[in-house]
Amino acid sequence: MTLTLTLRAQPPAHVDLTQLIPERLRGRGAGDVAGLRLRCGREQLGVGDLFDVSGTGGEELILAGDLRRFNGIGARMSGGAIDVRGDVGAWAGGEMDGGVLRIFGDAGARLGAAYPGARAGMTGGEIVVTGDAGEEAGAGMRRGLVAVGGRTGNGAGLRMLAGTVIALGGIGAEAGLGNKRGSLVSGKAVEPLPSYAFATCFHPPALRLQLLRVRELGLTVPESLLSGSWARWSGDRTELTRGEILIFDDKEEAGR
Repeated sequence: MTLTLTLRAQPPAHVDLTQLIPERLRGRGAGDVAGLRLRCGREQLGVGDLFDVSGTGGEELILAGDLRRFNGIGARMSGGAIDVRGDVGAWAGGEMDGGVLRIFGDAGARLGAAYPGARAGMTGGEIVVTGDAGEEAGAGMRRGLVAVGGRTGNGAGLRMLAGTVIALGGIGAEAGLGNKRGSLVSGKAVEPLPSYAFATCFHPPALRLQLLRVRELGLTVPESLLSGSWARWSGDRTELTRGEILIFDDKEEAGR
């Protein structure tokens, strides 16, 4: 069963969508979902005030429209799938525990990250964004996969414990600060923080499998990234030095 919400009116303020996840909507009909209340600034609005609702809640939720004023899409989700056809606001997939969140557009700040005051961000599941993502994507990640077709903003992987953040268009500045055992992957050249040290160039088999997986989920992954060499930088040396930044070796590719 699939539930579809199509935006028909922009809200007067930012809206919290954290309660609209598959496990909470399972078995609910369109009328029931339309009557749910959402926090919009200091007020509340009904789902039906903002969206046309069709279908029945099940394993899949589809959101369509310009959702840049909607925060927390897929946050704390533990299963099922959410497809978003448009841009989204901050905290998409925040503290997500399982399931699949696909965003066919851009994502705001703190994608898959920890909420203020919390130490752990995403602890499982998969997030795919076809466009760009804002600052601090994957901040506080414990497990899981975040893959961005474009670029991430500054501070991706801030205080990561584990998990993987992939940005095919490049990770922003100051990526991996405080990283313990996480993996950051940049498809474009980037200057790592001074607390990272060059280790080697190689063809990481685990990364190839991850790239094939995100291709299955709808991300466009060039063949060069699947077969090419990657430079590994280890860090953060202010932590355990077991984390890594993998940077695509485009010089090798150009020399072929």
